[in-house]
Amino acid sequence: MVIQRNTFIPVLLAAAMLTACGGGEDSGAQRGGYGPMQVRVQVLQPRVLENIIRTTGSLLANEAIEVRSETSGRVTLIGFKEGGTVTKGQILVRINDDDLQAQLRKTELAVQLASDDEGRKKQLLEVSGISQQAYDDARIKLQSAEADRANLQALIAKTVIKAPFSGKIGLRQVSEGGYVSPNTLITDLQQVSPIKVDFSIPERYGREIAVGKTITFTLDGDTANYSAEVYAVDPAVDPVSRTIGVRAHAPNKDGSLRPGSFAHIIVELSKAPSALMIPTEALVPDIKGQKVLLIKGGKAAAARVHTGIRTDKEVQLVDGVQAGDTVITTGLLQLREGMEVKAAPPEANGVSMEEDSSAVEPE
Repeated sequence: MVIQRNTFIPVLLAAAMLTACGGGEDSGAQRGGYGPMQVRVQVLQPRVLENIIRTTGSLLANEAIEVRSETSGRVTLIGFKEGGTVTKGQILVRINDDDLQAQLRKTELAVQLASDDEGRKKQLLEVSGISQQAYDDARIKLQSAEADRANLQALIAKTVIKAPFSGKIGLRQVSEGGYVSPNTLITDLQQVSPIKVDFSIPERYGREIAVGKTITFTLDGDTANYSAEVYAVDPAVDPVSRTIGVRAHAPNKDGSLRPGSFAHIIVELSKAPSALMIPTEALVPDIKGQKVLLIKGGKAAAARVHTGIRTDKEVQLVDGVQAGDTVITTGLLQLREGMEVKAAPPEANGVSMEEDSSAVEPE
């Protein structure tokens, strides 16, 4: 009988041993065999951090009206120059009031006659020459005539349109001799010094903006930077956009800022002169709060932290760490406190310390 030896099993065992030896070298690229785990890190370096909102808005006149007549009639005077400046109380337009003036003169005579009659009857009443009713009729007639006079004076006053405030007058839409009615737009008047800056911010920043806060803005086609001071914050949140309306005043003595202009607005919410920032993914939440993992003495060490300003990619650490600490930014799920670790080469970290992500864009 010929006995055949099975050589297949020893061959497999030899191949497995070779594979195990080769696998040890591959895993060492990440763990160094049984050595320290290689991780990416960021050395904390303080830098200036500005927590800002960038948004857009519009410039509005501080006061603005459409100039219209309260009565109908023919224009007899235009007392302003288009595009010019007018002062409060200046006559802008006068409308023909000849018929009203004639009625006023007639009413003045009626008042005089009624006044004389009331005076005579008052004297007669004092000596019981007439009844109380006769005197009361004369007094009522005088009061009625005086009321007619006051009514005509009010109508005549409406034929003279005066500027309610000082400002810039617009282009006129009527000419002298033209007929106007309450529906006729004559011109517009705007007070542009100071000028309003109207914009909105996301509701989550509502507590960080208040009356008196200074904002900055720029305009399209203008390289200058302008500043304005917040004077009003809407107490309600817009239910559709989830934003809060804000208005600020900007000085505009030279009139260079025009209502209707589109504004690019920057609101600085807070500023940290020596902020310590880490990538958001380096922050580890747990049931006790938040922590980061540091390299201390070649081992992973946990540090409890509190956070401050957040940006799109980074978060500020306000305590628990200090400048110069080395924060681990990768492999956090595999790490445990006390494990041996080593920092990857700088080119492997891929973190630029000069990256500016301080601007917070509104949603």
